[in-house]
Amino acid sequence: MKKNRIAGPCSLILTLLTLALGGSLCFAQSTATLRPYDGLKGKEREQKLIEGAKKEGKVVVYSFTAVDQLKPLLDEFQKKYPFITPEHYRANASGVFNKFATESRAGQTLADVIDISAGETHTLWQMGLIDPYLSASREGIPKDFMDEKGFWTAHYHFVIALGFNTKHIKPAEAPKSYEELLNPKWKGRFSLDPADQDLFGALLLHWGKEKTLNYFKGLAKLEPRMVSGHTQQANLIGAGEIQMAPWLYGYRPLQLKDEGAPVETLLFDPVLSNPAYLLLTKNSSRPHAAALLIDWALAADGGMKFFAEKFGRTPTRTGLKERFPMLRVNSYLVVKPEIVGPNFKDFTNLYNEIFGIGK
Repeated sequence: MKKNRIAGPCSLILTLLTLALGGSLCFAQSTATLRPYDGLKGKEREQKLIEGAKKEGKVVVYSFTAVDQLKPLLDEFQKKYPFITPEHYRANASGVFNKFATESRAGQTLADVIDISAGETHTLWQMGLIDPYLSASREGIPKDFMDEKGFWTAHYHFVIALGFNTKHIKPAEAPKSYEELLNPKWKGRFSLDPADQDLFGALLLHWGKEKTLNYFKGLAKLEPRMVSGHTQQANLIGAGEIQMAPWLYGYRPLQLKDEGAPVETLLFDPVLSNPAYLLLTKNSSRPHAAALLIDWALAADGGMKFFAEKFGRTPTRTGLKERFPMLRVNSYLVVKPEIVGPNFKDFTNLYNEIFGIGK
């Protein structure tokens, strides 16, 4: 009984210290574990990671990528590395963030790799819950899709596009620019997502606050239907229940068109890009397997190739065969963690106020 009385306070102290120090008392930081391989390249480096990964046996991914695409991606990874069993948890970006952050506060690091959007990426970095990983596979990826120190790298990005149902809107009549979307004739005929604060923030930083606020207040006067989820909006457009949505993930209406739906897609200038960032968790207990997964996902002949060809996700590197090449342009207005993240709370408050979200 004495042992149990002593263990309680000690466990509490250890837990508090673990939280204060980012869990360093329980696990070696991921970067420190991988540091001995920094000077190695190519097959030699891969072989060292394989040796470590075989001992680890699995890799756990927390992801906001649609499960019907995430699961095939992880299955493809396992074909290359059959000794690694990939496990996943899938939710929207907020759900992924909340689960991982809650576990971390409890002194647990169950995930090895996080796949998430810009705002949450920046917050996880601020909280000290991710480690830098300068994957060799980052070579050839434009700098807009990564940070210099290796905390985040995007493996694909959502190219934002206008989608519309051609039974309701003829292609010649559809708005061709942000400004044309403000035409009063579109009142009540389009939808927006109540969680698009990151896109709002990217435009605010690009256009300036005054222009952006005036623009979005103009949109609000047109009484858009607020629909959660870009995929859901696209599906409703395909079914004719919504006529138009200006901020869809472009690959989805193009998929629907391929399936026979009366849907067309247009790009506004500037073309917004919302990347999916891969992160290495700070106290991963399987850093070798995590590194192999990130390397493969970023490689031109790995996950990027698979996603681009099979599902039409736009890869962050150029030169790959793409299912939907119309989404490839010379430059994008990228939603970056280091730009959007520090102001995300303010962007959220402004966006919610304009559209009456939460009232």
